Amino acid sequence: MQQTDPLKPGYNFDAHLVAGLTSIIEGNDLDFVIDRPGGMKGYIINLTIKGQGRIFSGQDAFDVQEGDLLLFPPGVSHFYRRHPDCSNWFHRWIYFRPRAFWSDWLNWQNNQHGIFATHDVEPQAMNQLEPLFVDIEHSAKSDNPYHNDLALNLLEQLLIRCKTLQPNVMTRRIDPRILEVVQHMSQHLNEDFCNDELAAMVCISSSRLGHLFSAEMGMTITQWRDDQRITRAKQLLLTTNHSINKVSRMIGYGDPLYFSRVFKRIAGVSPKKFREQLT
Repeated sequence: MQQTDPLKPGYNFDAHLVAGLTSIIEGNDLDFVIDRPGGMKGYIINLTIKGQGRIFSGQDAFDVQEGDLLLFPPGVSHFYRRHPDCSNWFHRWIYFRPRAFWSDWLNWQNNQHGIFATHDVEPQAMNQLEPLFVDIEHSAKSDNPYHNDLALNLLEQLLIRCKTLQPNVMTRRIDPRILEVVQHMSQHLNEDFCNDELAAMVCISSSRLGHLFSAEMGMTITQWRDDQRITRAKQLLLTTNHSINKVSRMIGYGDPLYFSRVFKRIAGVSPKKFREQLT
């Protein structure tokens, strides 16, 4: 019989959004190790509200406590449990399949062995985040005909708030000309463009734009575009049944073979292998 409780082993996370509260107390029926070596098809965002948990083991292990946020990307190994020196671990969580344009919100600064982590969230921010987790859970379980749309809208708010908590977002102001270029490319990611056109938009020379972009973003314009395109391709491969050729066209690569080469260079595997690993 198929498991219907998402807190228990064997539950099939085939929905686009599932949310809940895991209340682990030493010795209760939830006091076990979560071990998913191949990760999951979607993301899980996790907020510790009480007690402590331990992520991974051995040299890779790190601990989480009240005010710590975790974001598990697709395919990243899950291995976590209650901290052995703490009698409880309460954490709110949301499993979701992202929309393509969320890619920037899902790229946090601190990455610990494949898991994005934000530690020691301030109490004021916690007072904004936890109600969103609760509202998303209630909306996802509601009988309202628009419950899914409402839950996704709330999730967008949550992800934006989490993104604004990242140290590089809070302390660093990017040159407004580069922000304008990035915004334009994000909105037209499937279109071809040249540096001269982008430079003309912000009234600087092409060479100046290239130097400024690299200094501000840590990569060239082409590298940034390819990275964003492949991030979007991953999400399409995970959340749709589109053929690889169609995904290639949707993100701006007219040549599927070239798309596969770029994908493998950035992701480490071919698009076909990437999809097979998570099915």
